[in-house]
Amino acid sequence: MSDPVTTPDKPGRRAHWLMAALIASLAVNLLVAGAAAARWYVGVGPERYARLTQTQLIPRNFFRDLDRARRTELLAVFKAQDKAVREGRRAVKAQVVELADALEAEPYDAARVKAAVEGFTAKSEALFMTGGGAALELIDKLGPEERKLMAQYLRTRDDHGRGKPGDDKKPDAP
Repeated sequence: MSDPVTTPDKPGRRAHWLMAALIASLAVNLLVAGAAAARWYVGVGPERYARLTQTQLIPRNFFRDLDRARRTELLAVFKAQDKAVREGRRAVKAQVVELADALEAEPYDAARVKAAVEGFTAKSEALFMTGGGAALELIDKLGPEERKLMAQYLRTRDDHGRGKPGDDKKPDAP
């Protein structure tokens, strides 16, 4: 007697689809986790709008403790200066290119290099004056409690904005 021939179960396409779905799910989860980490690292909300020259005196994390309407109102000060800041940055970058050109020039012209460095310094100062003016305008709009809050954030700035005012622990402390 012969035994009935049994065919081995074929691995179905279901297993392939299941594997593809699991890989896709993992990819989406990693993407979401990466986006969350980037948002935490970079900052949240419209305070990211502020430019470097404008936030030298205004801690970005200060805006987190304000309600959305007040944050938008205060950031309008920076938005009003955005065109001037953008033009100032372009001027500073142009001076950097001018310095590079002067350094490569043959024969070397020390006066041209000095002029490029002085131009860079002047453009940078003008850019920071624009940002400083915007910072003063914003500070003038703050109420007493907001000024105190900003002062606390300025004092805790050494931890790179990772803590909140009142946190006495350093970021690496247990």
